[in-house]
Amino acid sequence: MRTTDAPNLTPRRIESLKPKDRPYRVADGGAPVPGLLLVIHPSGRRSWLSRLTVAGGYHLDDEAPRRRQGRRVDLTLGAWPALSIEEARERHRQAAALAADGHDPRHDRVRGKVAPRMGELRELWLAHLEKHKGLAPRTIQAHRRRWEMYLSRLDGLKVAELDRQDVAPELTRAADKAPTQAHACLKTLRAAMGWAIAQGWIDTDPTTGMKADAYGAATSKPRDVVLTLEELRRVWASVAASRMGKATRAAVQLLILTGARRAEVCGMRIEELDLEAGEWHLPAERTKTSAARTVYLSPLAVEIIRERIRERESGPVLVPPGKEGVELNPDTLTIAVRRLRESKLADLPEFTVHDLRRSCATGWAEYLDAEPHLIGLALGHARRDLMARTYQHDARADKQRRLLNAWGSLLSDHVTRDPGAEVVPLRRHVSA
Repeated sequence: MRTTDAPNLTPRRIESLKPKDRPYRVADGGAPVPGLLLVIHPSGRRSWLSRLTVAGGYHLDDEAPRRRQGRRVDLTLGAWPALSIEEARERHRQAAALAADGHDPRHDRVRGKVAPRMGELRELWLAHLEKHKGLAPRTIQAHRRRWEMYLSRLDGLKVAELDRQDVAPELTRAADKAPTQAHACLKTLRAAMGWAIAQGWIDTDPTTGMKADAYGAATSKPRDVVLTLEELRRVWASVAASRMGKATRAAVQLLILTGARRAEVCGMRIEELDLEAGEWHLPAERTKTSAARTVYLSPLAVEIIRERIRERESGPVLVPPGKEGVELNPDTLTIAVRRLRESKLADLPEFTVHDLRRSCATGWAEYLDAEPHLIGLALGHARRDLMARTYQHDARADKQRRLLNAWGSLLSDHVTRDPGAEVVPLRRHVSA
């Protein structure tokens, strides 16, 4: 039965809805009662929302009862496609029936009248963290990204029905793709299940006693890999000649040019850039230290960024093929670098994405005579000394700019050139 002027949502129509800079909603005209909405997020994620009016009942203290005003509530039903169109419509119908009787379906869910599934648990738990826990946005985004990449196969299961047999294959798959991620996935899942226990949906955590190393996970060990200029040149040349997507290729090059963190580079937005000034202004919510900072861009870095954004004026800089408006996933970058190393650079030290950042810091000290304090500022490190954190707030902007420009020139001379190009003698740049 048609309930609104909106068209019926179908899988094909849902797939055609492109993400925008802000979340937006599309009504489902095929819902049994009005109020079923599909939310399209800037990341490309889609989720179901039930918008309902809870009946207010009546005032009975007067001779003639007066109807109380109802109140509107929004109920997250789950993520699409884990929650199908038919399931979303049925869940919306159940919630609307509760609301019509004066029950808030959000509260009735806790009492088990509307059973949540794992995909819905993820959305509710992350919303709780955003509202009440005061965690850095990047930490919450890491939980979401980890779940979507490695745990999304669980989304259609009811929370109360989850057991080890469901979780074990997902941890194994995560370990196969990125061994250290299996530990992180188990940590994320345990945190979510702990919150589910607190809501009364389950009595015990099915992940209790599970150890990630039983599924092939590797513990993260302290690393000290540093690539020389010659090794960086081989990495640069292999990236340029690889079948990596253009966004992934640019991300690796910008990592080497800036020393920024992978999540910072992958999440770079046009609105953060002042390319005329050669500046990239990272907002506090996108840095590990929760402090805004400026990354100074060499001419080569500016050239690479311009090539990626072309005529666009907003949105992510690094957009994967066929995913307009969606930023590059940091885990995609990690996997691409690992595959490149294993296939083309197996004779080099076993380097990771983060080792490129360490190589930048070492190069700044070795070739450019940069002092440790300046290197820490350029890397965006938090100051560990309480006195420095409290009283020293100088950013040494001019020195940072000279350092990054000198690094860009050094890389242009000794890293980005083709192997057969004329060799430029290694010169000691003016101290930053």
